Amino acid sequence: MIPAFRPDGYLPEGVHGASEPEVTFRFGAGSPQRRRLILRVRRWIALARLANVRRLLIDGSFVSAKVHPDDVDAVVLLSTDFQLQLDRGHEAALELEEMVLTRRPEELFAAEDEGDWADWVEFFTRTREPDGRRKGLVEVAL
Repeated sequence: MIPAFRPDGYLPEGVHGASEPEVTFRFGAGSPQRRRLILRVRRWIALARLANVRRLLIDGSFVSAKVHPDDVDAVVLLSTDFQLQLDRGHEAALELEEMVLTRRPEELFAAEDEGDWADWVEFFTRTREPDGRRKGLVEVAL
């Protein structure tokens, strides 16, 4: 369940699990920009499921109280057979790889193992605020 925002507009520190419908309901409405970004998130979720991605994290101003968020960042923890999927021409895996390698969209990142995943979580929990405060992230249930 996604908790309420703190007074500073961020989620409380931690990784908060959520379903796709909960993410859509909570973050995908309220402005044209939010509706546009949720389409991107839903595509990433669909691809992640098709490619047997182990975990999907979302962040960026999309998971803040901003009415007009600038972006949505995401990290996928690739499946252990991701390279095999690529070798076999699995369409979802190929599309995910292209997005990550070309940086289009530029907000999607890949973690190959739990160590990489932990590094991304650490990176994204820090805000760009002068005090470097920490904030919460959302992990979408796949």
